[in-house]
Amino acid sequence: MAVALFGGTFNPVHIGHLRVAAELAELLQVDSIRLMPCAFPPHRGTPQATALQRLEMLQVALANQSVLVADDLELQRPEPSYSIDTLKLVREQIGTQQPLFFCLGMDALAKIDTWQQWQELLNHCHIVVSSRPDSALPQPGPLADWIDAHRCDDLPSLRQSSGGKIHFCELTMLDLSSTEIRRKLARGENIQFMTPDAVVDYIQQHHLYE
Repeated sequence: MAVALFGGTFNPVHIGHLRVAAELAELLQVDSIRLMPCAFPPHRGTPQATALQRLEMLQVALANQSVLVADDLELQRPEPSYSIDTLKLVREQIGTQQPLFFCLGMDALAKIDTWQQWQELLNHCHIVVSSRPDSALPQPGPLADWIDAHRCDDLPSLRQSSGGKIHFCELTMLDLSSTEIRRKLARGENIQFMTPDAVVDYIQQHHLYE
């Protein structure tokens, strides 16, 4: 019953998000990978679409999926979406013995030492980092030392424990961004093939990002 978490603003969700999530589900061999939109991202401004709209776009994007699931856990809380709190809640749900994978990009890892209680994250999960051949690890210092102390390149061994390790993997990172989708929509341009057709329809029906 291993579970993976993939958070973000998803403002809106796009094909790049879904491709990475699908590859992570296959790589980690999890029962589900939960895509979790943040209600109040602590390190970003307020998203243009409401939390409910971002969740509903995820739901229509994943309507025919079984392993990829839209999860509203962070939307149920009235305070900023701190990852440490989310991990504690999910750990309560699945128990202490099941592997829990917290999936990040290299850009997020580079700033993780600014997160709330960042050094306690591994008490509740493994961290799986999506990297590219040209992506760089943090410079020497406390964060780099923390990564070195917990790094594990042996993926099968991660599946044998509930948490405590950091694993790096290379995935298909499409050249897409929610920011570019919003810019195109503001200019009245076509966004087909950047996000699922059901999401395009939702955006048009609700006049988002105009």
